[in-house]
Amino acid sequence: MRRIAPRRLIAASVVGAIASTGALVLAPAAQAATVDYGTHCTNPYSTPPDGNVKIDLVVTPAKSTYQVGDVVSVEWQWKLYPKAPTSIPVVGKVPKDSTYAVGTVKLTGAQTGNFAIQGPQINPEALPGQDLILSNPVGNFTLTQAGQVNLTPDIYSTFTTAVGQKVETKCSPINPIAVSRTLTVDGPSTGAPTLSANPGEFNAGSTVALSGANWTAGTPSVELCDANGAACTATRIAANSLVVANGALSGSINTIATVPTGNYKIKVKVGAGEALTPVKINAVARQATLSPNRGPVGTTVKVTGKNFNPNLTVIARGQTATGYVLDETAAYADSAADGTVTIPDFVVSDPSITAVWITEGVDEATGFALPFTIGAALPATLSASPAATHAGGSVAVSGNNWTPNGSATASLCAADGSACSAARISSGPITIAADGTLAGNVTIAGNVGEGTYKLKLSDGSNSALASVTVQRRWLELNKTSGAPCTFVLVTGHGYGSLAWVNVNGLAGDSKTSDWAGAWANANGDFSIWILITKSNTTGIIASETFHSDRNASTPFTVTG
Repeated sequence: MRRIAPRRLIAASVVGAIASTGALVLAPAAQAATVDYGTHCTNPYSTPPDGNVKIDLVVTPAKSTYQVGDVVSVEWQWKLYPKAPTSIPVVGKVPKDSTYAVGTVKLTGAQTGNFAIQGPQINPEALPGQDLILSNPVGNFTLTQAGQVNLTPDIYSTFTTAVGQKVETKCSPINPIAVSRTLTVDGPSTGAPTLSANPGEFNAGSTVALSGANWTAGTPSVELCDANGAACTATRIAANSLVVANGALSGSINTIATVPTGNYKIKVKVGAGEALTPVKINAVARQATLSPNRGPVGTTVKVTGKNFNPNLTVIARGQTATGYVLDETAAYADSAADGTVTIPDFVVSDPSITAVWITEGVDEATGFALPFTIGAALPATLSASPAATHAGGSVAVSGNNWTPNGSATASLCAADGSACSAARISSGPITIAADGTLAGNVTIAGNVGEGTYKLKLSDGSNSALASVTVQRRWLELNKTSGAPCTFVLVTGHGYGSLAWVNVNGLAGDSKTSDWAGAWANANGDFSIWILITKSNTTGIIASETFHSDRNASTPFTVTG
């Protein structure tokens, strides 16, 4: 017998209790035909019993005759009170405002399709055996066809949140459902749905805007078809933001990046309506990187690529300076469904190799070369920005030639690179990409004194140092760049208690005539606006008046 966690058990008890009633809310008497049909309900945690629902579909505004183009609101009114179970384990009640309903209304007659309606998550608390009352779902749709348009309730779901979990109970009809409301619609029919793409030619993977008219309300689905509109599939659609409002379709889609060059048709479906539009798609260039791209003979190289045709063998072979391909050096791997590929074990086994030649299978027309330099491996590099910070301040780190996909640790050392300690670096993170590029940040521990240090990073195989100055005083700016005649709010920390501070612009190592003055408070902090007027400004400096060596500076860039 399978056991479920107590949290899920509580949610299942409450959701199963609600779902077992078969009907949800008593609504006031309505001037619409009530339909009565049986339902079969399911949810992930229990087996609710089959039941009956009685529903009115009330249309607003109420008219004897509507016009094509009218937008109407439909309220799905439940005509029965559900009863809470006589026993509700653990929680002992159906919580207030825990459940809402989503229904589907079917359109038949002159206009066909489906549209969804939803109610708010508002319901009073219900104790065992009491009536359970939920809000009525409501939705809008646009009348697009003249004639008799029939509205019929169809499947619905309830969504209940209990002890942090939201659980859907799906209820499907088990017998034919009568029409609840018939609308008489006058005016010229708007015709079949239309569809257009902008641009009509694009690269695989890029964003394409779609638009159209005469669409019924609902959720659009998208497929990519061949040039004849056949062999349609949704697997080549990576993203879809399409919506329908008042009969108009708008939004965008993205295809996957590995669609081959060719003529296609995009198909959009909403309910029973569909339309196609022709497009031309250009395949994006295959791309790959080598890691490393330099090293002695015998170096093992990882080839990482994308935009290849999916599920094909990709081959890496050495190439000489004359373009001759060394078949005996071949290494290969199959591309994934998304067009990515990793060949982890190409070996630079021949001293004449100057590049790695990449092909899809043995199709040389797909080939391209990636340069490789035989020689000593390049050392790992490291830089830190800003070069001056303060205890508790963060520094961004970057570099190249690190171990691909590795991990790096940081420590703070003395100015000569000795006495390194990881305890003086309080956080990260730091990542190394497949091409050996390092990026991330470190935070200087709050107990580090002012002075000049070396920041050291190591990935187990490589290490590098970068100079960092830790200041007692530091500045924060509300903006780090601006056009000439920009006001900048300068906030300083770590200055002498009640010290008078001069704030100036910097041009290289020299102060400019841009100036502002401020008193530091008892904690040594101040804030002051300064107007930066000089186009050659490279930073801002703040110095105590009577101790000019007690200063801090920070970069500022003049733009425009």
